[in-house]
Amino acid sequence: MDNKKLDVLRSNVNDLDDKILDLLRERAEIVIEIGKEKKSTSNIVDYDREQKVLDRILQHTKAKYSKDSIVRIWREIFQASTKLQEIDRPTIDTKRSINLINIYKGGKSSLKGKDNIIKLSSNENSYGPSPKVLEKTNIKEALSNAHRYPNIDGAQLRDKLASVHNINANQIVLGCGSDETLLFAALAFCQDGDEIIHAEHGFEMYSIITKIVGATSKLIKEDKNYKVTVNSILEQVSPSTKIIYLANPNNPTGTYLARSEINEILNKLPKNIIMVLDGAYAEYVTKEDYDNSFSFVDQFENIILTRTFSKAYGLAGFRVGFCVSSTEIADYLNRVRQPFNANSLALFAAEKAAPYIHPKLASTTTKIGTDAPVEIRVQWEKEENKNS
Repeated sequence: MDNKKLDVLRSNVNDLDDKILDLLRERAEIVIEIGKEKKSTSNIVDYDREQKVLDRILQHTKAKYSKDSIVRIWREIFQASTKLQEIDRPTIDTKRSINLINIYKGGKSSLKGKDNIIKLSSNENSYGPSPKVLEKTNIKEALSNAHRYPNIDGAQLRDKLASVHNINANQIVLGCGSDETLLFAALAFCQDGDEIIHAEHGFEMYSIITKIVGATSKLIKEDKNYKVTVNSILEQVSPSTKIIYLANPNNPTGTYLARSEINEILNKLPKNIIMVLDGAYAEYVTKEDYDNSFSFVDQFENIILTRTFSKAYGLAGFRVGFCVSSTEIADYLNRVRQPFNANSLALFAAEKAAPYIHPKLASTTTKIGTDAPVEIRVQWEKEENKNS
């Protein structure tokens, strides 16, 4: 491009920027006046009003900028407007979404004056890990290198998981619990002002993670049995949607989507939207139409499947989980994953536990369907037979 022409074009952009600044000044003055008219000086955000503004702008925009970019720009303007209307602003401030987070609280483990409490709130595996894991775990061996950092990416555990589940180790990313891998997805693919879809009655961390990255939650409508459907999920998709969090099966509703329903969603979903299928309770499902394998990763590029060692494997105290995706997505997730995010004891225990769950639990979960990895089914059946 000719330098003179380039200079003229850039000068035109500068003139437009000046006009935008003038318009922003006028808008700010009106926003301040609106703030004075509001009855509350603390709860000044009107999210319904903001959504109506966004809907109107998206309907009328003729700009060549993408619609999700337009939404992000206006959501930034909304946040700036909020600060203009706040009378008593704190000295130390954070982005608006952080202030909306309700800190996650675990269930009570004890009650004053009560013994033998049965704790259900965290869905812990009351049997603990398989006896095979206890037999194979040498605590002295595990602690012998406690002065050394763990393997930076958990290569040994990933290799073990790859062998057990017949997948590529490069498709596996480890987390401090599977909920850390949920966070990785949002950090990698969301910006301030984007949207994340999740169910109203589901894992509380979906909403928290959404706010951490400055995104906005779009809640999936549920039927009278608290189940989400293919249509109710897809109805929430917009140009700003970046991630769908879907617990399958879902806690606490006990509902699930069948293999065919997940397949339908993925076939209809725009390929730039990531579906995160949270399988924390996958090992407990006994329905034949439920897919507890990792086969969706071979069919679709835009899916992340998560698993945890906290539930069926009885290692909640070690905080280790993992996710499986395409190698391209796994590469993005590793870019936001902190080094050494899984500690040595967690890696050691999880590697021993990978093929096993407790035989008493296995007796109710071994019949989870023919799609379970063969090695796991064989190990479960062997343990069940030995302890029957």
